[in-house]
Amino acid sequence: MTASADRSGAGPSANAGGEHRLIVAGSGGQGILTLGKLLCMAAMSDGKKATYLPAYGPEVRGGTANCQVVISPDVIYSPLVELADSLIIFNQLSYERFGGALRDGGLMLVNSSGVDLGTEGERRCTALLALPATELAAEMGDVRVANIIMLGAFVTIRKLVAEQSCLAALSDLLGQRKAALLQLNQRAFARGTELARRRPSA
Repeated sequence: MTASADRSGAGPSANAGGEHRLIVAGSGGQGILTLGKLLCMAAMSDGKKATYLPAYGPEVRGGTANCQVVISPDVIYSPLVELADSLIIFNQLSYERFGGALRDGGLMLVNSSGVDLGTEGERRCTALLALPATELAAEMGDVRVANIIMLGAFVTIRKLVAEQSCLAALSDLLGQRKAALLQLNQRAFARGTELARRRPSA
């Protein structure tokens, strides 16, 4: 499986030094909230400020799960993300709900295993990377690491946090008692970074 062509130019790293607003969305059970939490843990490890606003309740159990993340070197005045610098989208329902919340020139990272942007959607996204994350994770032996593949790709493109900080956050989250699962997640993260580096204009 390969990534789609990226049309980002300089856009994805444009906000790397300032405040960055992100929405991560998908289905309950896809590790959406974990992805957001890992980003925040890595950001704080890097000495940055971070806020994490997850969606709970029936939405998580049945429809779309989502979280809003803000990372900044300075004080964050609101954790709410009305207009995102980046979107990480895992399924069609989430794309239909949040696709319009991306600012002009923002990055959309989609799991093409579960999202069909259509011709109009692809034209609208000036910075787009589509990865078949669910299929790639299945090839690695566990579809649950699709979120970590997407995390690796996002961190590589946006450069908001250090890759080593994300890996350290993974280790902290899983702990030594889940050593085998940690190794799988580390390989999934590396797969995501590899695919992101292969994209055109990288």
